[in-house]
Amino acid sequence: MGGRYERRNCRPECARVWRERLAPAMLCLPRHHRPCPRRSPMKTSPALLPSATALAAALLSLASPAQAQTPGTASKISQVLVYPGGATVERVARVAAGSREIKLVCLPERFEADSLQLQADPGIAIGEINMQTVDREAAPECTNNSPLDARVRELEDKLAGLKAESDAQDLALGYLKNLGTDKAAPAAISATLDSIKRSGQESLQRQHQLLRSKEALEKELAPLRVERDRLLRASPRLRSLQIQVAAQREGELRLSYRVPGAGWSPIYRAHLDSTSGQLRLERLGQVAQSSGEDWNQVKLKLSTSQPRQASQPRPLQPWTLKFQEPVQVQLNESIAFRTPAPAPAPLAAKARSGSNQADAAEALPNFDASQMQGEYAAVFEVPGLVTVASDKQRSSFGLGSTALEAKLYARVQPQHEAQAYLLADAARPAGSWPTGNLQLYRDGGFVGQSVLSLGQEERLELFFGRDEMLRVTVDPEKREGANTGFIGARIERKYARAYRLENLHKSAVTVQVVEAAPLSQHEDIKVTTQFTPKPTSEAWKNQPGQILWQQTLTPGQSQRYTADYLISYPKDASISGLR
Repeated sequence: MGGRYERRNCRPECARVWRERLAPAMLCLPRHHRPCPRRSPMKTSPALLPSATALAAALLSLASPAQAQTPGTASKISQVLVYPGGATVERVARVAAGSREIKLVCLPERFEADSLQLQADPGIAIGEINMQTVDREAAPECTNNSPLDARVRELEDKLAGLKAESDAQDLALGYLKNLGTDKAAPAAISATLDSIKRSGQESLQRQHQLLRSKEALEKELAPLRVERDRLLRASPRLRSLQIQVAAQREGELRLSYRVPGAGWSPIYRAHLDSTSGQLRLERLGQVAQSSGEDWNQVKLKLSTSQPRQASQPRPLQPWTLKFQEPVQVQLNESIAFRTPAPAPAPLAAKARSGSNQADAAEALPNFDASQMQGEYAAVFEVPGLVTVASDKQRSSFGLGSTALEAKLYARVQPQHEAQAYLLADAARPAGSWPTGNLQLYRDGGFVGQSVLSLGQEERLELFFGRDEMLRVTVDPEKREGANTGFIGARIERKYARAYRLENLHKSAVTVQVVEAAPLSQHEDIKVTTQFTPKPTSEAWKNQPGQILWQQTLTPGQSQRYTADYLISYPKDASISGLR
C-alpha cells in the first residue's frame, strides 16, 4: 500500500466513512476533518489517488439528495372566499431573508391546479414552481394535526390513564387476596379482616367507576374515529409545492387556489313587532365544504357571484323569414325519416347510474345556484375568525341585520280563501338579497316559513300568519246566462260576488281585499263591471283587472264588498277562462 493512516482521534463522521467506505483504502476524508496523524509516513502510490477521489465523489453524490432536500415550510389558511359551487382558498407562508427555495406541504389534492396563483411581498422574487402529489402515508408531517386528531388523541390518553389505574386496582385486589392466606395472631385477626374489607370495598367501587368512565370515553371516541377514518379515505393523497424564490428580505408568500366541494346559501329571519310596526330582517349564511382540508380560524367571505356560469351572452342569431312547407308534406317527411327508438341501456350503464346515485348520496348538500339568479353580486364578510370542518356539515354564520319601518295590513283574497293574513309592507332594503329560505317571527313567536325573493320588486311584502281576529264571510257566487242580440246572436253571462269583513280586534285594522276581475283579450268579448264600494285601484300593482279595496275598520266595524260582472260574446265562439 502506498500510505498508512490511523483512524484514532477521528470525528464520528470520519469514523463512519472509514468503516463503511474507506477502510479498504486506508484513507480518511480530509473534507470532514484534518488528515489522521501518520504513524510511519510513506510515499503514496499515485494509482490509489484517483480511486480515493472517485470514492469520495461517489459518497458525496449519495449524500447530496438528503442535503438538497428542502424542509417543508409551514403555511396557514388566512381567508376563504366561498361562492355557490366552490371556494377560493388563500394561504400565507413566511419566507426568511436569503431563502432560495421553499416547500409548501399538506395541500389538498382536490384543488384546481390551473387556478394556482402566487404573490409575494416586495423584495421576494418567485421563480420555477414544481407540484408533487404523494400518498398521505408518505407525508408524516401532515398527519395528526387537525382539531379532530387532537380530540382523538386526548380521549385516547384519558383511556390509557383509566386503564393504568384499573390495572393498579387489580394489583391492589390481588395483594388483598394474598393477605387472606397469611396466618395472623388471634388478637389481630379482627383488625386485619376489617382493614382488608375496607380496602377491598374501596378498590371494587373504584373499579366500577373506572369501568363506567371507560365506557363513556369509548362511546365518545367511536364516532370521532369513524369520522377521522372517513376524512382520511376522502383525501388519501396530498400535494406539495416546491417554489424557487430569491428573498432579499423577510416577507410573506401568499398562495391562492380554487377548490370544488364547497358552497353556501342565504337564510333569513324576519322579526315583526305588531304593536310598533318595527321589522328586523336578519341575514345568515349557511356554509358546508368537503375540500379535503379544514378551515381553522380563518377570515370567511361569502360571494353571490357564480364563476361557473356563462361569462358572456350567446351569439345573436339573425331573424329570417321564409315560406313554411305544407303541413302534410312535413308530416310525410317526419314519418319517412323518423329515427328508430334507442336501444335499452346496457347493464353497465345501469350499474354506472347506480354508482352515480350512491355518489350523489355522499355529495355535498345541494346549494342551488339558481337561487342567486336576478340579483347583483355581493360579498358578505363573516365577522371574526371562524372554523369550517371538511365534513359536509352545515355551519351558519350571522351576516348582520336591517331594521325597517313597516305598515301592517290584513289582506284577504276571498275568491281563494275566507281568511285574512297579516301583511308587513316596507321599503326594499338596500344591498343584495339573494333568494333564500325565510323564517317568520311575530311578537317573539315562530309563525312559519317562507321564501324571500325580492327580484326587482320596489317594496318588501312579508306575511306573518293568519289574522284570526278578522272575520271573513264569502257569499255563494250567483251566476246567470241568456241569449241576446239579433235572433240570439250573442250570449251573456252574469256573475255576482259578495264578501263581508268584521273587525274583532280591540284596535283599528287596515284591510286589503283583492279581487281578480275578468279581462277581455278580444274586441268581440265585452266585459261590464260594477263594484261596491268603489275600489281603491282597478289596476293593482299596474296589472289591469286586479281590483283592490283598502279600508280602515274600527273595532267591531263590518263592511260588505260586492263585485258584479257581465260578460258578452258571440254565440258561435268558444271562450276560454269562463268559470
